[in-house]
Amino acid sequence: MRATTLIVLGLLACGDKATGTDSGDGSGNTDGDTDGDGDTDAGLDPDTVPLRGACDQDVRLGVFTVDSNEDYASVAGSVADGVVPTDILTELLTEGDCTIWRRENPFCDPGCDPGYTCSLDGACVPYPANQAVGTVTIDGLLAEVSMEPVEPGATYFDTSLPNPPWAPGGVATLQSGGGAHAPFTLHGVTPEGMQITDAMWQLVPGEALDVQWSPAPEGVRTEVQLALRIDQHGLTPSTLRCTFADTGSGVVPASVLDALIDVGLTGFPSGILTRQSVDSTDLDGGGCAELRLQSSQLAEVGIEGYTPCRRDEDCPDGQECNEVLERCE
Repeated sequence: MRATTLIVLGLLACGDKATGTDSGDGSGNTDGDTDGDGDTDAGLDPDTVPLRGACDQDVRLGVFTVDSNEDYASVAGSVADGVVPTDILTELLTEGDCTIWRRENPFCDPGCDPGYTCSLDGACVPYPANQAVGTVTIDGLLAEVSMEPVEPGATYFDTSLPNPPWAPGGVATLQSGGGAHAPFTLHGVTPEGMQITDAMWQLVPGEALDVQWSPAPEGVRTEVQLALRIDQHGLTPSTLRCTFADTGSGVVPASVLDALIDVGLTGFPSGILTRQSVDSTDLDGGGCAELRLQSSQLAEVGIEGYTPCRRDEDCPDGQECNEVLERCE
């Protein structure tokens, strides 16, 4: 289940961003927490703390995610010196709160040398490398988080958090320590745990999908994002993403679902609903970094007339399993 969650959580839709502020006490403790117990001081108010939304995908160099799902809680992040070309998705269709995004599959001939990758223009370019940004701390959680870059790869992670890793409705603050970029600060509002009312999503051609969950308390500054993948083995896989107000319900239009089905059906469909708080900041020298606090729950996805499989016994009478595409034909 952990692997499935990480796959589905891929790239999220982009939002606005603004200049960051430091609400600290001058000691490097930007939430004013001086006793080390991880709680949030009155120096930061969840109703007013700046939240600038997501980076634009073509300048997103870094993402730090504090994730709480059904199985575990963790922190992971990195900051690169460039954007991986395949992380820049193509918008296929937008209607209402939902967009279908396609991951491109660039081709270079001749192929690229080690350490290079193919750009969307078909040219070999250096593969973006992660950069150390000093000690990264996160205050406002139930456990202290202080991470050093792990080599090779200059990645940051902490898998020792309790689950959930926060008290809902508070403020968490991430602070970097310098290194490749000047120190930066990011904030987030700690979300309520995601609880889907009906975690079985049945997709029927020509019909909209109504999704319901337990809403956050009124006034809490979180949003809910739906991610749905039904073409797991396509050459240019597409993902449907919807961003809803955290009111307890959202609708995926029939036209968007039909367009997603038309792209292709391969493998086992996957869905996830995530309550999140997102902040971003511009990095010195260009680029953007994000902090995401998110609570997610997987959904079971069925599609009328389609049966995924791993062997012939999984298929209806008269059909066989295409084991490469994991679908009955």
